[in-house]
Amino acid sequence: SSARGNFTRYVNSGGSGSGSLRRATSGYIRHSLGGSKNATTRLGSARSSTVRLISVFNSFLDRGVAETSRDYKLGDIIGKSASDVLIRIMDFVCPDGGRTDEGIARDSYVEALSSLPDWGDKAIESLTPNEFLAFIEIYMANVIEERLVNDIGNKSFTIPKDIEQVESLQRQLKEYIKGAVSDAVSKLNIDIRSIDTSRTKDIVDSIYHTAYDILSELEG
Repeated sequence: SSARGNFTRYVNSGGSGSGSLRRATSGYIRHSLGGSKNATTRLGSARSSTVRLISVFNSFLDRGVAETSRDYKLGDIIGKSASDVLIRIMDFVCPDGGRTDEGIARDSYVEALSSLPDWGDKAIESLTPNEFLAFIEIYMANVIEERLVNDIGNKSFTIPKDIEQVESLQRQLKEYIKGAVSDAVSKLNIDIRSIDTSRTKDIVDSIYHTAYDILSELEG
């Protein structure tokens, strides 16, 4: 209830009450979820989806598009746009299911893809390691945001009537969380080209855990 109260105050401030946003997020992680470890565990199958996403991206970079396509049965993707290829692997990365965490994973993937419209003009083999990593960061931030809003915000606080204000608040929340994920990736020195495939799950959990740690410490 404390997190919801702070979240509502942030919404009612029109986005100027950033301290309320930090307190809401921190309180949600520390008290509602019982800390960063529990918050990470609660992501459920979204963690597995992140592992699969990184595994495919790592394979593209390490073994090439053609070999990855054969292994994952993606068909002819040579020269195809990055957007088309990511749509093709979506069912593998985020299987469609009825559980909340599966829905969060899939929605987060679709939103991440829609945020990079220029990938429709780039061939999959032309993407750089930094571009792959950027997509991963956006995806993971979306997962955290969707989980938070589902827990705290779903029918629990007043939504502004002004659609522009709603969009502004959403952008602020998204950038706030994405900043934490980017800081976590930087802090852990993640290099997608040199990820030990046997440790991908541990690496994913470490990124989520560290991002939650960062968010839980940012009290205003």
